[in-house]
Amino acid sequence: MKCSLRSIAATLLILALPATVALSQSAAPKPPLIILIGPPLAGKTMYSDQLAKTYAMPVISIEDLIKDHTAELEQLRAPGVTLAEMRYDPAISRYFQERVKTTDLGHGLLLDGYPATVLQGQDLAKLIPSLGLQPLVLKLEVPDDVVRARAKKTGQESDSPAVIEQRLKDYHREFDFASAFFPNAKIVTIDGNQPEKKVWSQIEEALKGDGIEPPSH
Repeated sequence: MKCSLRSIAATLLILALPATVALSQSAAPKPPLIILIGPPLAGKTMYSDQLAKTYAMPVISIEDLIKDHTAELEQLRAPGVTLAEMRYDPAISRYFQERVKTTDLGHGLLLDGYPATVLQGQDLAKLIPSLGLQPLVLKLEVPDDVVRARAKKTGQESDSPAVIEQRLKDYHREFDFASAFFPNAKIVTIDGNQPEKKVWSQIEEALKGDGIEPPSH
């Protein structure tokens, strides 16, 4: 899926509106919308689970959206397309919008693996103003060769050599320019090719730098 200059410009305008309004108002800080992006096997789900527990935030995972709508996605997918590859289907945005309606956003929201495409990113951009959340993008960076090495160890269909190569291509095509459709979000690059504790420390520092602290008990 290629992204045109017109589509990026339209998204920039959509996301700029709430920021312009905010400048003229002295509103209370908005709860965070933490968006974890990164290549396959970057650890998004593991770190989102840890974030959810530490910061008491609900999480919406693209894997859960696929699991909850497997029957419909099985009917939609073309021959030769795996269920894992259906994460790129436009229907995923509809599933997300349905899920977020029933989610308590009082403490913010974590997104694991969504959006997975430019189109999904644009769908999310349109929705952000109505959510009343302030986006923070955590971009996990892991070299392609490391992803390939991790894939060999999982033994899952979604991580087979052919599929993982396509997923890497899809990721770079869609998200190497993530800032284009999240211009009002703070985007923090996280070195995901580090031991888990060091990666987690980077994530904690990113949240602290954005004024996000674990709830006091």
